[in-house]
Amino acid sequence: MPRVLIIDDEEDIRDVLYDVLNRAGFEVDVASTGDEGIEKLRSKLADVIVTDIIMPGKDGVETIREIRKEFPDAKIIAISGGGNFDSDSYEPNAIKTTAYLAAAGEAGADVILPKPFDRAAFMEAVSGLTAT
Repeated sequence: MPRVLIIDDEEDIRDVLYDVLNRAGFEVDVASTGDEGIEKLRSKLADVIVTDIIMPGKDGVETIREIRKEFPDAKIIAISGGGNFDSDSYEPNAIKTTAYLAAAGEAGADVILPKPFDRAAFMEAVSGLTAT
């Protein structure tokens, strides 16, 4: 059974992604910070890591760089709403979102998904990375 690690500081996001992946038959673990996620990877590797970009402390770009350095073959999906914190101001094509996700790609993310994304796109990304 493929294992997925979700790293996101937002509990609601972690819970939703956990439920979607768990129902699809994946083994799922969660972390609320980049440091916690890296510690979990050290104790048990994941087939795919899903990390948010905008997080307090170590952000997702730093987290991706550290994962790439320590686990060069890791499969990583970067997700971000680009720092737009409420639904009224969310702009999926905002320059901020594009810049954050571009930085995640340069840091080594295999797939980048702007929030909000639909379940099908998310599952396609996870399934595609676990198949390789």
